Amino acid sequence: MDPSTVVYDAVMADNPRRGELSGLHVVTVEDNSDARGILKAVLEYFGAFVTSTETAGEALRLLRQSAPDVVIADVHLPDHDARWLLREAENIRSAAPFIAVSAEDLDALELAQHGFDAFLRKPIDHHRLIEAVLAVVRRR
Repeated sequence: MDPSTVVYDAVMADNPRRGELSGLHVVTVEDNSDARGILKAVLEYFGAFVTSTETAGEALRLLRQSAPDVVIADVHLPDHDARWLLREAENIRSAAPFIAVSAEDLDALELAQHGFDAFLRKPIDHHRLIEAVLAVVRRR
């Protein structure tokens, strides 16, 4: 079943916050295809333009080509971890805030010390996702 259909049917029908992310470009980096599809569907439902990829290397290529408003990256990726991606993004002077996501219960303070602007634990509640995106965009 298409993840976007599941997301829409389960949590978003007639949501009053629809369109709240309009005008934002979000890059998502997630190696799990179902999780990637759900993230994309939720963000697009709330109005964001989303570019999705499954590797840190591909995400870095995207960051070199565009200037997204936010990057949401799974901490553990097949080629490099999200910390590597964040360091490389800083090297190319990307100003996009980074939100780390993981199924593991990671230390949010440690991630902040590495430069992440927020941390969300999977499974990601769509309300918390939207709040995190809006919060990191406001801070930048």
